[in-house]
Amino acid sequence: MMLRRSGLPKVLLAVVLLTAGIILSGCGGAAESKKKAGVTISVTYNGAPVTEGDVRLMMTGKGEGAAGPLNESGQVELQEVVLGKYNVAVTPPEGTPDNPAPQKEYPNIPTKFRNVQASPLQADVKAGTNEFTFELKE
Repeated sequence: MMLRRSGLPKVLLAVVLLTAGIILSGCGGAAESKKKAGVTISVTYNGAPVTEGDVRLMMTGKGEGAAGPLNESGQVELQEVVLGKYNVAVTPPEGTPDNPAPQKEYPNIPTKFRNVQASPLQADVKAGTNEFTFELKE
């Protein structure tokens, strides 16, 4: 008696692999196609540049964001920021485990600007050059 092998398991395996490949190839494609632009942000307090701190951008409900440290001119340059409207916060520097930020007061960054959800600062990032200046006031 001779048993015939059915080609069904091979066909089924091929269909499963092809379907998985199609599904997985779609993952992440949307993020790569999002339009992006460069952003320069200047931060001052009482007319003087804020030279220590971080600027954080968060797009409400979208999960998009960007962040960077302020330089000696009170500016941060961010590259490839997804276009859209952002809430902006200015926070004291956090540092890194290898280079912790000094534990001190930062009176030139008022508390109301430190939380990205509560800060009144907003930025609408559009195609092309984006420059924003924020004067922090009590």
